[in-house]
Amino acid sequence: MVHGLWSVPLVVLLAACASPATPDATRSPLLALAPSTLGCEAAVQQRLTVELPGRPALQLEALLEVDAEAVRLAFFVMGQGMGRMVWDGRQWDKHLSRHWPVQLAPEQVLSDLQLAFWPLQVVRQAIAAPWQVEASATGRSLLRDGKEHVRVQFLGRSAVEIIYPEGPFTLRVESPGGFNLCATAQESS
Repeated sequence: MVHGLWSVPLVVLLAACASPATPDATRSPLLALAPSTLGCEAAVQQRLTVELPGRPALQLEALLEVDAEAVRLAFFVMGQGMGRMVWDGRQWDKHLSRHWPVQLAPEQVLSDLQLAFWPLQVVRQAIAAPWQVEASATGRSLLRDGKEHVRVQFLGRSAVEIIYPEGPFTLRVESPGGFNLCATAQESS
């Protein structure tokens, strides 16, 4: 019975994180950058919070590890493992709980993570026209023909928000070092 209690909120949480359904011609490009392009090794625990209008916020814990060989992600709800993903720059190794929603592709998780945390120049080099990335001191935006499709807002020193303007949710990622994973890696050395 406990299984059912945490799996329902998780399915809602993760389904909300999926990018809005759009025609293929206008779907945001998916980043799949090599792990080494982050420019450092990092290992952090993150808290993901999804805020949906009119609903209580939902939370998920994530462990993120990046080195030159791979990006590794593990997800937990109330201490229960929900999935593990490894991207080595060429292929995926995915082990997802049966409760993991099919709407949330691991490729989208990686893409959002890289848009938010990878060096701006690396992200810009990976994006082809008609897409572009704009950046300021407070965030980044992925645009197509001037229309914003994904916005990343830097919130102080410890969090970022990933917003799909066409979608009804906000994803907050609380992470040591905020948007700069390499600062966290330097502090621990």
